[in-house]
Parts: sequence; C-alpha cells; structure tokens
Amino acid sequence: MSSRGDGALPPLHARICEDLLAGRLTAEDRLSEHALSARYGVSRTPVREALVRLEQDGLIERNGATARLRVRTPDEINDLYRARISLEQMIAEDAAERRGELDLMRLERALEVADGLDSADASPGELMQANRAFHDALALAAHNAALLDLQARLTVQVGRLPATTLSAPGRWPAAQAQHREILEHVRAGDRVAAGAVARQHMADARDIRLALSLRNA
Repeated sequence: MSSRGDGALPPLHARICEDLLAGRLTAEDRLSEHALSARYGVSRTPVREALVRLEQDGLIERNGATARLRVRTPDEINDLYRARISLEQMIAEDAAERRGELDLMRLERALEVADGLDSADASPGELMQANRAFHDALALAAHNAALLDLQARLTVQVGRLPATTLSAPGRWPAAQAQHREILEHVRAGDRVAAGAVARQHMADARDIRLALSLRNA
C-alpha cells in the first residue's frame, strides 16, 4: 500500500483492511502474529492490536495467536446487506442536503472513471475499485462522520465476500445508471429521491449476492 503524503504509513489495521479488499490477503494466507509481523515489518504488539480490531469488525476468527478469515453464512450476508441498505439510504439523503461543489466534482469524476470501464473486459478488482470510489465520494458528500465510519466498516466486510455482484450479467450498466440517478438527485438537493434510489441500488446488490451465495453453498 502506498504511503500518505506526509511519508507515514496508515495504521496497521487500515493496511490489512486495504489488503483484504484488494485480495492481497486471502483465506490461504497465514494470519498468525508471527506471519503478519514479518509481512508488514512491525513488532507483534501492533499486530495483536490490529487482530483485536479485525475480530471486533467481524472480519476474522481468532484462536490464540492465530486467526482465519471469517466465512459468512447466507443469513449473515443478508444481515450485512440489510444494514448496508439502510446506511446507503441515509448517506444519500444527507449528501443531497449537505453536498458542496467539491463533492459534486468528486462524484462526477468517479462516474466518469467508471463509465470508461467495460464490464466484459475489466477485472472484478477494477469494477470493485470504481464502484467503491463512487460510494466513498457519496459518503464524503454526506458530511456525517458517523455514517462515514460505518460505511468504511461495512465496505470491508462486504468486500471480503466471494466474487463480486458487479460481474453478474447486466449488473454493471444497471449499477452505473443508478449511480447517475443518485448523483442527479444529490445535485438537485432531493433527499427523498436520492435515498430511494440508493436503497434500491443496494437491495439489488443484496439479491444478486444471496443468489451467488446459495448457488455456491
């Protein structure tokens, strides 16, 4: 993971979460204190602290000094998405009320980058990154620290689920159309409409995710 502008690396917990989202850490990787200490070039103390927080986030299951990535059941996946659906609705509503010109520019840029991707050629990682950029920009536009923190936590949990809903037939153009609708409602300051589209957007993702989960069960 690249360093920040001040030359300092983000906290270890954030670095591990980023590697989980990017697929650089998988179920096959050892998550022992020793292995993570060697991987990130840190002592075991920050590793222990990071593992405690990852367990609190519901990302891992620990057994002493070792840990493994948590595997979600269909019921748990549904619960994650129920929370995400309500959260994204609230984020879109607040964004419609609180966004500034810079926020709109971020959202437009995220849409522009995503529009340049073809779901038939782009990798799942590229689709996920572009989708995440829009949702991150929307959360920033809400100017609500509590919602921003919750979104970051749920993003990592959902991002750790197998495959991606964005690779499902027709999902990418449909998701992009919904993103465009959300942006237009946010621009117009219509909190009800923005929230409704955001809610439907995540409900559609949940339905695809559950179908994938049940198919692979």
